[in-house]
Amino acid sequence: MSEGRSLPEAPGFERAHELLERRQQALCNYLAASGDVAGSRIRANLTGWRRWLHRLPGSSIANATGRRDVLLRELAQHGVGADDRRWGVLSGGYIRSRGSSFGLEFTLADLITEYETTDPHWTRQLRVLAALAEQTRPLAALGDRVAVADLTEQLVALTRAAPDEAARGRLADHLPGVLRPLPADIESLRRSDDLVDVVFDVYADTIKLDNITVNPELRGTGLGSAVLQQLCRAADAHHLTVVGQLVPTYRDDDSAVPMLAAWCRKHGFAVNERLGGRISRTPASVSS
Repeated sequence: MSEGRSLPEAPGFERAHELLERRQQALCNYLAASGDVAGSRIRANLTGWRRWLHRLPGSSIANATGRRDVLLRELAQHGVGADDRRWGVLSGGYIRSRGSSFGLEFTLADLITEYETTDPHWTRQLRVLAALAEQTRPLAALGDRVAVADLTEQLVALTRAAPDEAARGRLADHLPGVLRPLPADIESLRRSDDLVDVVFDVYADTIKLDNITVNPELRGTGLGSAVLQQLCRAADAHHLTVVGQLVPTYRDDDSAVPMLAAWCRKHGFAVNERLGGRISRTPASVSS
């Protein structure tokens, strides 16, 4: 099994590092634009002109505000506000392999388009959530965890209220692993897409986990841990033991297996590195 974590020597490190650099640059651009808006307002007040004149189209305040608002919408493209190595509602970023960004606001926009005729009440709530996410990103980047908790709580509620399993699953991708809903059919957690591959088989009382591999451009974001946490919680709910073997796919040096073993132990697995790296997690295990 391999979670595909990004480490300095790993092939995915450069791309993960680029994601963080783009995230920091996007935030700096937005903060600079916000400063320009404040400066324009101060200068306008000092000139003595009537305030409404400075808000007309083409005025300095209007131009500065427009640029700031554009940059605010671009924060989602780079996952601004997300925690490093901990997957959550603001996680994501631009993925070159898919030619687009993955983020909560983009998923909400797609769901609004798809469900606005069949479930208008739910999609109205999605619009409110999208606006809240946009406003939360710069606050989270500056350390406001209360705003993130509020956004997470509202996303959990709307995920539970989703009209079908497909919509519920797409929203759940933005939640931490401990908050993701548990499906009635555990086999529905198998997946192979441009975010992550999850390969396992279900037997009478056991899940044989073969692999969890995260897109190289999202490694180091905690996505693999979120996926594993949800699978382990589902296994607990169905009283299933999870077993597997340590087979790193993201690096091939001598430290790969010990690093992966430590990651598995963190999630409640017993690891026997002498017996080919066998791992097991009983339903009584507790994820950290």
